[in-house]
Amino acid sequence: MTSTTAGGPSRRERMRAETIAEIKASARSQLLQHGPSGISLRAIARDVGVTAAALYRYFDSLDALLMELCCDLYDELISATREAMDEAPPEAHLERMKAWVWAFRAWSVGNRREFELMISYPEGNSAMSICADPKTIDSGAFDPVTLKSMEHAQMCGRELAGFYRQTEGEGFDFGAAAMPEMSEGLKQELVESCSAMIIGERLPVSWVYAFASAWVRVFGLVTMEAFGSLPVQDNIDEFYKAQIKSMLRDFGMEE
Repeated sequence: MTSTTAGGPSRRERMRAETIAEIKASARSQLLQHGPSGISLRAIARDVGVTAAALYRYFDSLDALLMELCCDLYDELISATREAMDEAPPEAHLERMKAWVWAFRAWSVGNRREFELMISYPEGNSAMSICADPKTIDSGAFDPVTLKSMEHAQMCGRELAGFYRQTEGEGFDFGAAAMPEMSEGLKQELVESCSAMIIGERLPVSWVYAFASAWVRVFGLVTMEAFGSLPVQDNIDEFYKAQIKSMLRDFGMEE
């Protein structure tokens, strides 16, 4: 017979939570040692001290385990990002956006194997690839990892929206950036899909284009650094900062 404190979990619930935590810790240990492809349910069972069949009481499949692990990793990234952003006051939207950029880089490069999992899982639709069919956007039918990815992106995107309102739409000098000619189809996709996925609010197409372009550049820089693919190796910090400054100038934002 199990006992509970007022409103607290039962002994069985606590034991289940502890076992799930052990399973996730084992999966992360394998990730660090062998990379995403080296995570094995059989090895996890051996590490935790249960049979492989017993693992299915906690996770339906390896995919289900990796999905939860990705969500946990996002929670860590989001927490680190929020801490960095909160060093600036709520009304300092540009400073908070810059803090997001640097926190994203620091966490991803400092947790390379975890980042590798996050950009490669789920297969065919990586966790950090937040693109979706407009019909999916309208229905809000996203998997948990995509929702976490959107939450992380919109931490920065909503600061952009705040800056837009704060400056009454005059915050960027878009004359400093050569806005390309765009088809009506691209404009619609930017305003509808990118606004919903990475900003969280609908903004004018020029603002959405600037943000989406900058988001892609930052993500590309971080990914190349995490995988050791940047064209410089001895002066990475200086190169990264120079790239960010260049990006800000390109879109009318002086650092």
